[in-house]
Amino acid sequence: MSDDFNNKLEAYEKGQLHGEELTDFEKELEKLEQYQEHLDGKKSMPAIQINENKQKKILKRSKWKARFQTALTALGIFILVMIVSSMLTAVYYSWGKPDRGEVFAKVIDYTLAVTEPDGDFGGTSTNVKPFFGAEMSRDLKKKVGDNVMKVGELKVNFLFSLMSFPERNYLGNVSENPPLFSFPGFERGMSDWNRLEKLPEGTVVSAYVSFNKLESTDEVFQLLGEKDFDISWFAVDTGVEGQEEHGAILDPIGFPSTPIWHEDDMKLDSREETKGFLFGKTVSEGYSSPSYQEGDSDMLHNQFLKTLRFLEKHEKMANKLYLGHNLNLEDKLQYLKKNGIKHYGVVITGPTKEILKLKNEKAISTIEVDEVGLWNWQD
Repeated sequence: MSDDFNNKLEAYEKGQLHGEELTDFEKELEKLEQYQEHLDGKKSMPAIQINENKQKKILKRSKWKARFQTALTALGIFILVMIVSSMLTAVYYSWGKPDRGEVFAKVIDYTLAVTEPDGDFGGTSTNVKPFFGAEMSRDLKKKVGDNVMKVGELKVNFLFSLMSFPERNYLGNVSENPPLFSFPGFERGMSDWNRLEKLPEGTVVSAYVSFNKLESTDEVFQLLGEKDFDISWFAVDTGVEGQEEHGAILDPIGFPSTPIWHEDDMKLDSREETKGFLFGKTVSEGYSSPSYQEGDSDMLHNQFLKTLRFLEKHEKMANKLYLGHNLNLEDKLQYLKKNGIKHYGVVITGPTKEILKLKNEKAISTIEVDEVGLWNWQD
């Protein structure tokens, strides 16, 4: 407001205005009062009423917007956790030399090689999962004649270093009476010579052959090595097999007819370095296994014992693969060290007519057929 108005207001309050000047000032004050009432009326005006349906729509839209934002936030956090978890999981299973994943895979491969005939065929692959898990799988195979065929699949899950019980899925029907070995000195009355005689020529079989006495590896090669069939697997006496009821051996231990190689057995054949981005480089190396001459029992024994010692360090895992039974590897290794490696049986495969010729072999007590196939033998 101007100084003139303020002076008049002060004079009005003191009663110093008279006549026309007083009248004009009172009119001016009245205008100001009306203007103030107008302003006060605006402030006290009621809020504009919104249609109820429109209110519901706005509220519903706000709720969905909040839910969507919450969902996006949760999804973002989940994706971030997945990425970080996957990276940490990959680091966990790739740590060390050899890394954990490779060691666990070798436990699976080596256990099957020494507890199941044909268990050395194939290898374990690893699929790392988020949240420190891994799934390892491999094919289960059998050799019939010259053909190695898939008969099932084995899956094993890991959480950190904790191993689940293996899941086995077989193709087709599984026999309720699988072939077994018989320990020397027991007569089970189970032999498949008649079955072999009834099979047509032009077929191949795999069979479990049991001996009348424990034989050394060299003696087995002398007995069967020059025949027109293959020895697939050597069953080994570990001191407990003779305790089985009726001499039937349900859970054999043994080794394949070729050495079980380990990483430190491999020989470096070639090494090539290629410069990469900036200061990086790519290294390519080629390895090969030592040479093996068929019938070299010392090499077979050394690699078998080396494998048992490796599994002894991971026996809890190996036991789960051994159908949940206890391998007791320390006791077995002590027995083998004291008594040497002897065999109560082997698994063989080849032409039916050639295997049938073993019927009159005095060293053989029983034979039990495992698989039969059409001719695939390479003479």
